[in-house]
Parts: sequence; C-alpha cells; structure tokens
Amino acid sequence: MIKSSPFLKSLAALALLLPSLGSADEARVPVGEPKEIVLPVDLEEEGSFSEETLTGSLNNEYPSVYYPASCHWMMKVSAFGDSLEIEDGSVWEINSKDGSTALKWKMKDPLTITQNSRWFSKHNYKVVNTTNSQSIEVNLKLGPYENGQYTYYITFMDRRKGEVGLTDGSNWEICKRDVATFRNWREGQAVIIGVNSGWESSYNILLINVNMNEFVRVKQF
Repeated sequence: MIKSSPFLKSLAALALLLPSLGSADEARVPVGEPKEIVLPVDLEEEGSFSEETLTGSLNNEYPSVYYPASCHWMMKVSAFGDSLEIEDGSVWEINSKDGSTALKWKMKDPLTITQNSRWFSKHNYKVVNTTNSQSIEVNLKLGPYENGQYTYYITFMDRRKGEVGLTDGSNWEICKRDVATFRNWREGQAVIIGVNSGWESSYNILLINVNMNEFVRVKQF
C-alpha cells in the first residue's frame, strides 16, 4: 500500500477547511451576462452623497484607514492559490504561475486592479499589491455581492456626452477611444473601479463592467 506523505495529508486537510472561494450563499453579480438589469430600489432612493462616501475604509482599524474607491483590499486567497477575493465579494482567477505569490499576501493588504498589457497573456487584468509592489495576472471569475456595501452600480448614462454616474454619487467622463464599448452598457449594471496603467493617462481610472466583462477608461468630473 502506498503511503501518503505528511505534506500531502496536510494539504488535503487544508483544502477541506478552506473551500473554493465564492461558495457563500449570498448572490453575486453574474460576469459576462448583459441581461436587462433593474436597479435596486434602495439604491435609487439614496440621493446625493457626501465626499466621505467616495472612499472605502478598513473596518476594525484604529485609527480608521481610508482609501479611494479605486483601492481594494484582499480578503481571501484559495488554498491552492488559484483565486483571490476582495472586499466587494468579487473573485478573481489567478494565473497559475502567480499562485505562490498570492499565497504570501496578507488579509487586508491594499490592492489596485489594472489592465494586463503582457503580450499573449490569457488574463485581462493585473492585481497589484501596493504594500510590496508585487502583481499577479487575473481574470474576473465571480462578480461582487448584489447590493453589497462595496458594490457600485450605474445610475445614469449620457451616451451623447459619454458620461456615466455611479451609486456612490461620482460622475465620470468616458475616454473618446472607448465610447464604442460604452454604448452597449446599461443602467443598473455593476462596475468595479480600477486604475488605468496604459494609454490615455489623463483618464486615470478604469470602470470594469461586471455584466459585460469589459472596461472603459474614465476621468472624474
């Protein structure tokens, strides 16, 4: 009879204790499903927002640490380093070559999401750990929690002017090169806010449309 090594036994036990990310019962926004979206009533009625609502914060910190909406933080990494979950509940599939890097990151490390410019890569985005400047290649696997505290929805669109507004009260101008992509977006679709690290640097932010599984470059106004 072949005996299993202590390492393999430990790894198997860890996999049982840490199931795949995204298995929680709470519903998530579907990725790449551009169906008709109905904006939740409570989000439609919230009205204006103060400047403070445009930032996120790490809970249970004293003093509180505030971040812009383009900054995220790590909540979980799967046992095998193949996926990562951030504070809004979205789950990102990690390039297999980067799994060992992600496993060394710590809970609540601040992260940014940007486009992946590496040629021939199958992964559309990079997650950058701003604490140590390490990055991993990822694809969006599961969207954020529906109606979650850190989930943003599109509240209005002006396709003629190339403008969009979100549930946090922010308003954004679309890069003219991305207007064709923007025309297919709809009110009520969920977005994740990232950082533009490519061309058109004056449009410093990415709006990643979860339902369409694509992004546009924007700047706030």
